[in-house]
Amino acid sequence: MTYSPSSLRRASVGFTLMELLVVIAIILVLAVIAFPAFNVIRQKANKNTALGAMRNLGSAANNYAAQNDGVYPAEDSKGSDTWSNAADPANAKAWYNALPKQLGAKTVGDYVSNPRAFYTKENILFFPGAIYPETDKKLAHPLFAVAINTKLQRKDEEGKKAPLRMATITSPSKTVLFLEQGLPSEKKSVPQQSKYDGSPKGSAKSFVGRYGGQGILTFVDGHAESMDPKETLTETGAFPFPDPPIIWTRSADENPNKQ
Repeated sequence: MTYSPSSLRRASVGFTLMELLVVIAIILVLAVIAFPAFNVIRQKANKNTALGAMRNLGSAANNYAAQNDGVYPAEDSKGSDTWSNAADPANAKAWYNALPKQLGAKTVGDYVSNPRAFYTKENILFFPGAIYPETDKKLAHPLFAVAINTKLQRKDEEGKKAPLRMATITSPSKTVLFLEQGLPSEKKSVPQQSKYDGSPKGSAKSFVGRYGGQGILTFVDGHAESMDPKETLTETGAFPFPDPPIIWTRSADENPNKQ
């Protein structure tokens, strides 16, 4: 049997196409297998970055208090937390200005002229594991992937918040100072939590689990550890009290469920 040159060419082309389809199929299968492993590696790297950043914030906060008569920085600025307010010298004591300065980095106020850079690795408060909004809405005001624990700065009888003093915290190793804060683009870790708004202050009500359901907490003594946000609230969305597993207020005797 003889084959014409044209039939041989057709057979050769058909065989080449078949080989190409097999190679593509193998590549797709390998990609499907590799993607979960890559995602785990990336998630672990992001978690390690967050752990380092949270430890640095804890260390900077304690250094700041030691240099300021035992007083921690303010939980936010006077007025709304806008770029212009952050840049106001009157708000230099807000934690997100005072602590980056302690660490020799840019403060939030330094990004007033270039807010887009706030959402890059240039900013020590940028967390690569956080899901920031993809649109330019994030440029309207700073969105924080980390927050100071607002339950530590309680209102007095006149409705004012006195400065937080290191000496008033009775259990530093169990008391939360910073938490990973939920952003508007992120899904709630606990259905009963408050709306995630990227505020510079928060609590278990806005604590997000970005790494396989785990998030990072920094404690007053400076150590940081991962925890499931579900472990920080009851099934009804309240703070466990009394006998909390971790403490959100200045002492375990204060009820964090009260405003």
